[in-house]
Amino acid sequence: MKFSVCSSARVTEGVLERDRLPLFCICAGMLVFFTQVTVLFPVLPLYLSQRWANAPVGLVVGAMAAGLLFFRPGIGWLLDHWGRKAVLWVGLGIMLGILPLYLWSSDPTWLMGVRVAHGISQAAFATASQTMLVDLVGRDRRTAMLGYLAMSNTIGFSLGPLLGSWAFAQMGFVGVVGFMGGLTLLGFFLTLPLPWLWAVRSAQSAEPPHPFPWDVVLRFPVRDATLVFFITSFLHGGVVTFLPLFVPNSALFYSLNALVAVGVRFALGRWGDRISQRWITTLAILSSSTALVGLAIAPQFLASWSILYGLGFGAMFPVLSAMVSLSAPGAARGRVYSVFLAGFDGGMTLGGAGVEPLVQVIPLSRLFLLLGCTGCLVSGYAFRQFAKPT
Repeated sequence: MKFSVCSSARVTEGVLERDRLPLFCICAGMLVFFTQVTVLFPVLPLYLSQRWANAPVGLVVGAMAAGLLFFRPGIGWLLDHWGRKAVLWVGLGIMLGILPLYLWSSDPTWLMGVRVAHGISQAAFATASQTMLVDLVGRDRRTAMLGYLAMSNTIGFSLGPLLGSWAFAQMGFVGVVGFMGGLTLLGFFLTLPLPWLWAVRSAQSAEPPHPFPWDVVLRFPVRDATLVFFITSFLHGGVVTFLPLFVPNSALFYSLNALVAVGVRFALGRWGDRISQRWITTLAILSSSTALVGLAIAPQFLASWSILYGLGFGAMFPVLSAMVSLSAPGAARGRVYSVFLAGFDGGMTLGGAGVEPLVQVIPLSRLFLLLGCTGCLVSGYAFRQFAKPT
């Protein structure tokens, strides 16, 4: 399997030679993009409650994940046929186009459609970034570099809520949307040095006989990594959507747990290849789930629970992502990756919109307790499944 590149750097067998600038640009672009995404975390639920008293907060917030879920497979096809950089620009272009629509929404239903488009933008940018990084890095460094990419993502998660809360307090929702537009333009600037990269079939590496690589997706470890990612993202979707309605300083939780996750992912970048993926995954799920139980029982210790949550959720993605990348053939990597990341999309959708009916009948403290206990059970499944050889 080889890759075609229109760039001064040369890529052979998926390893970038000589030029490290694209790796820096991918990580910096991910940081900026996810800062822009998470600016709305503490802002949108409050904005909805202020503007429309009975707005379905879970449905509106979760609509973004629905856009991710339904369009991610198509994004994977585009990655394998259009190339990585073209899809990056599609994601950024959609984002610039929809930002004014946040301000022009006349009712929550309209805003749900805007959120779906926001999800398509994130699906394009994030999937293309991760796929391009895997293309450019050798197998022996893949877990490490995915750890660094996830660290960049997490720094964005740390900065976004704080910046969003500040912008909302100082300038209102119009200021928040304008700030998001500036970050999107900066992200476009960072993508300019990236190579034009796309998969090409060679005589030794033909496309699989079926149009979609189900033989890879439906067997271990891609199947199990996607399932675990789906469930843990379901828990995370509940936290992102309903925490601002449960505690008054939710931005502290988002930013502190993201800062902790930065440290975890930096450590995985340096030493992740030396530690058992089984143990990392199991302890990560257990840690984040215990934090949700603690948050439900003693929310006054918000800082402690956010640190524990960050330790767990921060370790999860780079390890699961590395498992999938090592099992995905190069010619179908975009499509396999799109299915794996659809696990995140589906989980976030159900964690927001799907949990909305429960919020109407049980207190939020019991909701977080239920989510935490579910995660503890999943950690046992992960411990058993990931004992298998990859």
